[in-house]
Amino acid sequence: MILRQALMLRPLIKNRVNLLNFYFPSSSSSSTNNFLIVTEKAINQLGKVSSPGENLRISVDSGGCSGFEYKMILDKEINEKEDEIIKFSNGASVVIDKISLEFIRGSKLDYSEDLMRAAFRIIDNPKATNGCSCGASFSPKEIFS
Repeated sequence: MILRQALMLRPLIKNRVNLLNFYFPSSSSSSTNNFLIVTEKAINQLGKVSSPGENLRISVDSGGCSGFEYKMILDKEINEKEDEIIKFSNGASVVIDKISLEFIRGSKLDYSEDLMRAAFRIIDNPKATNGCSCGASFSPKEIFS
C-alpha cells in the first residue's frame, strides 16, 4: 500500500512536503483551522497541560490494531514549511504535519475522561473506515489511491 510505504519512509525523508506532493498532488495547504474541529473541552485542557511554547503535536503513523495510529505529544518544535498550526486565544496550539493532516482532515479533536483514561482523542474522522475500541488507531478509506 502506497500510504503505508510513505509512512514507513517518514523518518528517512528530510523534506516531507515533496513526498506529500508526490502522493497527494491535489492537496492544498491552508493557514486557517478549517482542517480540524477542536472542541472547547480540548482547548481548555490543552491550555492547562501545556507550558508556554509547547504545542500538542498530532501525527499519524503505521501501527495499532487497525493499521494506522494517532500519536499526540507536547512538543516545542515547529517546522513552518511542513506543519500546520492552530492557535487558540488561551495560548494553546495544535501542530499537525502535512502528511498526517491528509489522514485526519475534517476530524474532531476532543478531550475525554472516563473510567479507563483521560486523553485527547481524534473522533469523527471522515477519512477512516474502521477504528479500534480505544480510539487510538484506524483504517483509512481508500481515497488516496
